[in-house]
Amino acid sequence: MNVLLLPGWGMKGEVFAPLIHALQPSHVTIVAWEHMRDVHHFLTKAEEALTVPSLVIGWSLGSLVALQLATHEHVQALVCIGGTSRFTTTEHYNAGWHARVVERMKGQLLRQPEKTIQSFIDMLWGEEEAEPFPYMYHHIPDLLIGLDYLLTTDVRDKLSCIRVPLLLIHGERDRICPPQAAQYIYERTNNCTFMLMPNVGHAPHVTQPNACAHYIQTWLGGGKND
Repeated sequence: MNVLLLPGWGMKGEVFAPLIHALQPSHVTIVAWEHMRDVHHFLTKAEEALTVPSLVIGWSLGSLVALQLATHEHVQALVCIGGTSRFTTTEHYNAGWHARVVERMKGQLLRQPEKTIQSFIDMLWGEEEAEPFPYMYHHIPDLLIGLDYLLTTDVRDKLSCIRVPLLLIHGERDRICPPQAAQYIYERTNNCTFMLMPNVGHAPHVTQPNACAHYIQTWLGGGKND
């Protein structure tokens, strides 16, 4: 089966290199967040890449796109790493960031881009996980469109329509998408497995790639881990 990989906000496809090495899939397609025309472009690129039956793995922002693709004819199964069905909070949804924080981040990206990007990278890790992270694009227009995507995308109403198997892998210490975001998805989907990794932040496929690969392989083999 082909594996389609959807990275997070502003990320290069190489961010999945540790997971690919551990998973050893036979065919891989990566859709990178670059050269974006508008907030819909990443989804369009992902749809165009789905030409054969595939396992779709989305991380962070990529998980939102993965969930949007759930009913595509070529999607055989979904994995969401550090995933969410809505990035910002609402009156009845608290598993995310306040929209004002994201709007403020857009302004900070224009005034102090390097400092803002580094502050985001620093939030990826659990207490003892931090490591060099060369995987982000620093093209500000693409990053701004990504923040607009996170402000506007909400797939909560599509969760009950997902029929393909879904695996959620989430770090217990995730400061970007809190574990409650994954719990929300788990409680509203019909064929879902939820793996919560202790002492892990927002990028378990980078810091714990072998464990993530083991979860995925076990799950694909029919084992239920939750």
